[in-house]
Amino acid sequence: MRNRALHDALRNFALEAAACLVRATEGGAELEFSLDEGHEGSATLYRYRPLTAEFIAARWLELRALPGFDQAARTLGTGSRAYLRRRGEPGADAEPALRIMLERLYEDSTSFAFPEERFERVYGGVERALYAGTIHATVVAPVVGLRLEGARVDLGGELALVDVALLAPAPSPAWLEREEEGDAGSRATAYLVLERDLPSDATLPLDEARLRFRAALMALRLFDRGGFELGPLGFSRVGEARWQPLRLDSGGRGRGPERTVASEDAGELRELVDGLESAPGHGPLAWALGRFEMGLEREDDIEALSDYLLALRALLDGGRGAEPATVALRLAALCAGEEDRRAVQRRIESAFALEPFVVEGGLGAARGERYVAAVGRHGPQVLVRELEDALRHLLAGVLREELAPDLAGRADETLLHSGEPIEIRASRRTDGEDRQDGEHGADRADEAAPVPMRARPALAVVGSSRPHAGASGEAERGHGTATARRPQSGADFDRDLDEESDSYSAPV
Repeated sequence: MRNRALHDALRNFALEAAACLVRATEGGAELEFSLDEGHEGSATLYRYRPLTAEFIAARWLELRALPGFDQAARTLGTGSRAYLRRRGEPGADAEPALRIMLERLYEDSTSFAFPEERFERVYGGVERALYAGTIHATVVAPVVGLRLEGARVDLGGELALVDVALLAPAPSPAWLEREEEGDAGSRATAYLVLERDLPSDATLPLDEARLRFRAALMALRLFDRGGFELGPLGFSRVGEARWQPLRLDSGGRGRGPERTVASEDAGELRELVDGLESAPGHGPLAWALGRFEMGLEREDDIEALSDYLLALRALLDGGRGAEPATVALRLAALCAGEEDRRAVQRRIESAFALEPFVVEGGLGAARGERYVAAVGRHGPQVLVRELEDALRHLLAGVLREELAPDLAGRADETLLHSGEPIEIRASRRTDGEDRQDGEHGADRADEAAPVPMRARPALAVVGSSRPHAGASGEAERGHGTATARRPQSGADFDRDLDEESDSYSAPV
């Protein structure tokens, strides 16, 4: 099958037509027969031939009024001329082509029950007429860290996510065969697929496939946090020929557990892919997307902090060298309700305050009195993950055209129309003040408790009915409007801290 959309449209119309014709026979309409004479040698043979074409013609006005007719006619489109010519008929309209298809489907049949196997043969004839002189090219890439709830998720523009079972025969990537048996969780069960019909002398769209696979991978990573990554080898083939290996720019390994994507997520993923493919190649958005991707491919959350902060500055700085407090306030204006805005601002300020500790000594330096005084009693991984989710919300919102590209201007306008007084705190601190504040670190930590942030719905974790880390309450699928995802509760944060909880608190 080379054109799934055409196949499904013609099949739906044929099913509706079958139901209509069966109702006619059950209502008393009789299928007439013709007595045909034939000769075989000296013998004269007779056979009864059902006049199914005449039966269909007598009810064609009723058949063409069926709901599936218009969709089938639109999908067949200009291919009608090729199919009619192959059947020896004049014309170029879809209506006579669909009528001839039904007549072919029920030729010599005494029943109008839908013949599934025969429809596939008739449809094969339609495709042979439409694609004569062309080749069908398929390029695939394994996606690790992803499962599909259904068999296929269309991403638009001949690109789709498909279950490995649909690739028959499936590719046999040697890099997966070398994995240990105990590492079955990293084996790819979903593939990105680019399918296209090309002139017989055309080259395969391998470079285009590589670019579009990277865009689809980024769309998945913007859709939700997960361990998405491309395998190092993809495959291509022409028609039903053997799969040929294709080297991919797989990038780094993603962080996070395996995720499940359902068919209802296709719309949002298509919007993200379209936004990424049409986004400018330079400027703040492109730079922020690059930094966000770098952060996602770091070995751990802490190493990604600087990448995320740089991406956030690119989106919210406005090119004016804004202070971290201003950037944090703008983010809060875009991601939180008015009642939660101040607390969100302080959480993002804490993420900025965390960076010097990471530069100084990584995770090992993020502890003690000085850490509590500057950052609060928040575990560093929690702050980085919250920052990642906030960036994901902003970037996806711009790509899906839910947010204007000028995020700084949008945030400032929101704050100007806000009834809440704006709080931006900036001061030069001395060592003495640091020590004094350290004595009250616990109080400051209580002030900056986790608060709700508006974001997108979470994906389901395979093997669990609970939302993944970073969501509380019930994870709901979006239905055309933004759905709130709440960050972790205080109890959830404690589980992300070091096993020695005293590492993030100072004696008081």
